[in-house]
Amino acid sequence: MSNISRPPLDTLSKSKKTPLTAEVAERELARMYRQDPPEDFRVLRKKASRQRGWLWLTTTLLVVIIVGGIWFVFFSGQNTKFGEEAVKVKLSGPVSAPSGQMINYTLSWNNDQGVGLNFLEVNFRYPTGFVVTETSKPADDEAKTRFLLGQVDAKGSGELVITGQMVGEVGEIKEMAAVFTYEPENFKAQFAKTTVFSTELIASVVTIDLEAPAQLPFDQDLALKIKYNNTSTAALPNLALKFISPSGFELDLPKLESVIGEINLWKLDDLSAKSVGELEFTGRFTTSASAGIQDFSVAIGVINDDNTFTIQEEKKISVTLIESHLTLSLTANQVVLKSYADWGEQIDFELRYANEGEIALTNLVLETKLNSELLDWTSWQTDTPTNVKETENAVVWTKNELPSLARVAPGTKGSINFRLKVVSVAPNNMSPYSFNTSVKASAEQLIGGKLQPVTTESNIIITKINTQLLVQTEGRYYTDQLIKIGSGQLPPRVGNTTTYNIFWRLANTINEASNVEVTTTLPQDVTWTGQTTVSHGQPLTYNPNTREVRWELNRLPAGVGFKFDKPEASFEVAITPAEQDADKILVLVKTTTATARDAYSGADLIATDKLVTTELDNDLGAQGKGVVVR
Repeated sequence: MSNISRPPLDTLSKSKKTPLTAEVAERELARMYRQDPPEDFRVLRKKASRQRGWLWLTTTLLVVIIVGGIWFVFFSGQNTKFGEEAVKVKLSGPVSAPSGQMINYTLSWNNDQGVGLNFLEVNFRYPTGFVVTETSKPADDEAKTRFLLGQVDAKGSGELVITGQMVGEVGEIKEMAAVFTYEPENFKAQFAKTTVFSTELIASVVTIDLEAPAQLPFDQDLALKIKYNNTSTAALPNLALKFISPSGFELDLPKLESVIGEINLWKLDDLSAKSVGELEFTGRFTTSASAGIQDFSVAIGVINDDNTFTIQEEKKISVTLIESHLTLSLTANQVVLKSYADWGEQIDFELRYANEGEIALTNLVLETKLNSELLDWTSWQTDTPTNVKETENAVVWTKNELPSLARVAPGTKGSINFRLKVVSVAPNNMSPYSFNTSVKASAEQLIGGKLQPVTTESNIIITKINTQLLVQTEGRYYTDQLIKIGSGQLPPRVGNTTTYNIFWRLANTINEASNVEVTTTLPQDVTWTGQTTVSHGQPLTYNPNTREVRWELNRLPAGVGFKFDKPEASFEVAITPAEQDADKILVLVKTTTATARDAYSGADLIATDKLVTTELDNDLGAQGKGVVVR
């Protein structure tokens, strides 16, 4: 039997709270002397296994916590560490472009790290010939080279777009550079990156075309036509033209502003987008020139502030100078190249021929082709016998009509005059309306015992038909519906004020008209009230010093007043008749004059209409009420 430790006896008697009865004593003795039976070995092994599992789990968690802390400390330190190589800056644009074209350059930056960047700034170095027209962010200087961009967050990016026009010589390489500076947010130091981009100019947006006769006799004027075209969507400023002629050519100075310090270099007006400019250079070869091929060169380009000329395109054209002894010249209304005429107008032609050589010309034949649709053959007049071939639209002069053409001796000159009228009514199947007139000549010369043919042709005259500008002036007190638009007494009464409305209406036939002006003058006793209306163009103006009323319109399309409504303007005038005006019809406005420029023919147009009085001709309600009464 196992030993059982007994508790001290004094513990049994120390409780004063509960009386020690027989039952209590018995329970206490049983509790103190009770001993549990020994545990089974399998139960002890399970307890040991559970204790080892808890130990392993606790150890694993401790290792994970330690490793996670190390990882956090290491990588959080990496995210806030600045690296210059993580800042990427790139400048991009077109590798090649035509000179004069609008170009976009894009500067982009990327901050691929956990540190933000402050005080971002970029400074551009633009190539010569590049003009900035627009930027996606505002610049901080007038030259638009410096940009303060603020800051970029960690893992942030941005871009700046520069738009401008690049001008230079074809084949030239233009280099643009940008210096990008910044400061990391976690310490004070400035860093910079430089990026460069190059663009090659492979062509030009401005083209040039030349036109000249293939052959030209000595002493005959040369007309060299120059047409230059802006193919881009942007205007081309600072243009200039250089003209190089062969030896012995005498140039008529063009009406252009020359470039100071340069020979044969002239400034041109700015050429707007998608537009064409035209010039004509004239001159002649002197006796110092040699017969044969003569080369002309014309270059168009841009001049810089220092008058440096940058060629955009250059063209050459050849003219063969011939020693022709037969010369012809033709004029129409005394014009040798371009003329214009109105419908029904008579055109006076003069043909001059001459043998300026040392050998006689025989069997000279002169022939001209005439336009049958625009010229009235029934109006044909001439001072000399003529062979008119109306079915062929031709007129021929031979020795049969003019015996003097059988032999034209050296130094002999002659002339033929003929006249035709333009038809009165425009044909419906033509637009625009113009015709060309020239004369061809053929003859023979005895050279070396053989008859050699000689041919030549006169200058070509281009005759353009003018548009017809019409102006209508009308005074009104009532409308056509008899609605009163004037005020005061009608008929006008001495000492009483009456107002009238004056209407202007315009019409235009076949060509567009530009710079249209309509004017009239008010008599001294007529008052301008200031009440006006216009349907098109600028508001009416009145000059109190000259008493002139003026209406201006930039353009008047063809067909206005026929295919389209008439542009209209109106203004109000007032009269207060005096005693001496009694029993009289007063003038409200004097003669109205309309002027314009025919945009096709180039002719100056003018149209007039009668003065307007208080006897309003077209006003049914006011007819017979124009005489001033007392």
